[in-house]
Amino acid sequence: MKGRWKSVKKNSVDFMFLLPAALVFLFVIAVPFFQAFGIAFTNWNGLSKEYDFVGLKNLTALFHDTQTINAVSNTMEYTVITCIGVNILALAITVGLNSSVAGNRFLKSAMFLPIIASLVITAFIWQRIYGDVFPVNFGIVSPLTKLTTVIPGIALMCLWRDTGLAMVIYNAGIQSVPGDLKEAARIDGANAWQSFWNVTFPMLAPAFTTCVTLWLGYGLKVFDYPKAATNGGPGKASETFSLFVYNHFFTNNRAGYGQMAGLVMLIFVVVITGVVTKLLRKREVQL
Repeated sequence: MKGRWKSVKKNSVDFMFLLPAALVFLFVIAVPFFQAFGIAFTNWNGLSKEYDFVGLKNLTALFHDTQTINAVSNTMEYTVITCIGVNILALAITVGLNSSVAGNRFLKSAMFLPIIASLVITAFIWQRIYGDVFPVNFGIVSPLTKLTTVIPGIALMCLWRDTGLAMVIYNAGIQSVPGDLKEAARIDGANAWQSFWNVTFPMLAPAFTTCVTLWLGYGLKVFDYPKAATNGGPGKASETFSLFVYNHFFTNNRAGYGQMAGLVMLIFVVVITGVVTKLLRKREVQL
């Protein structure tokens, strides 16, 4: 009986340490999340105390809204550029800096530094670079002002900031590759490319899965860069789906419609990242 009381007392103390975080999660995330389901099926404007239940009207309107297609298209373009770009750059730089390069430790640290800057600060920095440095020094108009280049221009901000973080993940993967395997490949006559492709790259499968999934998710829900740099402009050329949700919920006073868009985005992101992760995990097993 005494031992059981000790166990209960210990568990109670442990729970008390978790209680503050649990309460924050409950009232800041869990409760609003479930309230969102009810709001999504109403015509609430975000301010009024009165609103009506409209059923699936918001969902139907969302799929017939031309701006939905535009927002999804912008989001997918950004995601493809950043997900592919960050992973290729990070992997290439990591492999290069893990060879016998003078000052490779300093270069690794320098490549990681941009991640220290917040997303908003990064957007402001590149907004000034595009607006002041590019026209004056190179005679190039800011890509943020043109319909066809605004998404690649915003994606470049992500490449500059996030490549260093992906490098850390890939570097950890490369460091875990047994030296015996590399030595065996060298003895068998494999050149640098063959050794990387047949020995190092398969061992990087877990790191590859992590990085692809992370930047796929980041891209599909990107909000900070376009909001800070262009606010969705010019026109709606850089309005991502997250910004589309934000604009309807707060700017247009269509909280019910915006919340429905938010739920659709949540389902979309969970399904896409879940499927991709499952496929990449299966590839790890095969390798």
